[in-house]
Amino acid sequence: MARRRFLLGRRKSGLDRLTVHEFQYGDARVRVYEEWTMRPELAESPDVPTFVLVHGLGVSSRFFLPLAHQLSPYGRVLLFDLPGFHDLPKPRHRMSIVDFADVVKRALDDLDVDDPLLVGHSMGAQVVAEVLAQYPSYSSASMLVGPVVVSAERTLPQVIRRFLQASIYEPPGNTITATAAYARAGLRWILDTVPKVISYPIDKRLPLAKARLLLASGEHDLISPPAWRELLASAVPGSRVVTIPGAAHGVVHDSYRELADELLDLAGVGTA
Repeated sequence: MARRRFLLGRRKSGLDRLTVHEFQYGDARVRVYEEWTMRPELAESPDVPTFVLVHGLGVSSRFFLPLAHQLSPYGRVLLFDLPGFHDLPKPRHRMSIVDFADVVKRALDDLDVDDPLLVGHSMGAQVVAEVLAQYPSYSSASMLVGPVVVSAERTLPQVIRRFLQASIYEPPGNTITATAAYARAGLRWILDTVPKVISYPIDKRLPLAKARLLLASGEHDLISPPAWRELLASAVPGSRVVTIPGAAHGVVHDSYRELADELLDLAGVGTA
């Protein structure tokens, strides 16, 4: 059963109000923020896209806000807070990537979403990959941003090393936003989820997808390097890889304009 509430916008973002949907599935609660500031010339279009943004480990929908604001004039934007993250209660059981994918798909079904353009960042890319693997015809086009984890490096020390190497390229704004989000999520829930992220075989699941895929990240994203994204793309016909100059793993936050242009092109609705 969905619980809905309306929050008055605190920023001058062109929104009259922001709709928030919450769904409870067993002991897992998921939140979906909806943003839509449709441009008049697109209002009558029968093919208005729905962009679905799924965050990575430790962060939340707030990491996607700049990108959401950039996309919302061109379509419906749904930003997820996954169970246990931001201020949502921690489920009693440790959730796998399959579990996260299940609640995302169930929430989208409850919102009557058809053929969304799924966008997942980092762990969120795994969640999107799992949705695409289980429901190959559900999305005709999707974007994986900084998909993890490199198949030959699925150990905690190797992942931490990659993370630290990439972090020196992150701008201060990314670091501050991410650190605040990690604090809200709590160390226990992050540590409970990390093993699921490290062990998830995205390279085995992604070939089941039928969507047109765009695999994107920054040139300094050592967590999801270009060669790894090229390998993933090679398994899905019609996929392509985009690398944003100067950016690192937090590309969705600081290079949102470049990603928005790529997403709008993927959706066939022009550029931001």
